[in-house]
Amino acid sequence: MRRTSKFTSALAVAVLASIGTIAGATGANAMLPESEAPTSDVPGEVRNGALDPATFEGELIVAVPSGHEVIVTVEAGEAPSVIEEVQAADATGSPQGQGRVVQSRAGCGEKVRSVAGMFGYSTSVQGCAVAGYPGYQRSYSWSKTSDTSVCTKGKGFNGNNATWFSTSCSSGSWSVPWGNVLAYTQMQGMSLAGVVGATYDWRA
Repeated sequence: MRRTSKFTSALAVAVLASIGTIAGATGANAMLPESEAPTSDVPGEVRNGALDPATFEGELIVAVPSGHEVIVTVEAGEAPSVIEEVQAADATGSPQGQGRVVQSRAGCGEKVRSVAGMFGYSTSVQGCAVAGYPGYQRSYSWSKTSDTSVCTKGKGFNGNNATWFSTSCSSGSWSVPWGNVLAYTQMQGMSLAGVVGATYDWRA
């Protein structure tokens, strides 16, 4: 059957409309605010905020009021009971035997080298997972690795909300509020030399 010019024109209009719809959707997606933009499968709380003790698995530090830190490894679902047992044992002065004590990894007593942002704060890699208790404060130690001055912030918590607390523009040790939260330690750094990059070593 022979197509008429009217049929051809209608087909062309339909095709152009479809292309416009696809392009519009793509453009809208690209312009979504950061909070609505597509993300990876890694939940935001894993990257920056508090972790869910009921689903956490792996190595973690259990902080206790006596000042000790017990490093254990747990399977998914074990963290709440292990944390409770370790802290209860500390309260009674019993030996810390819960969990499997493991060697510290980077961020858990080992220095981590991170890059400071040139025009703003850049967030470091994660350190260790720490389970605190009410009133607990986490200590961050850091030092610059060049003549370039660096300002830093350490991740802590205001309630269950992750907050970046100033840890000064001078090397040293600083404590930030943490509380009864399970989360990864992390720092932010900013170079004070503008376009000149800088690195710093830290542990927490």
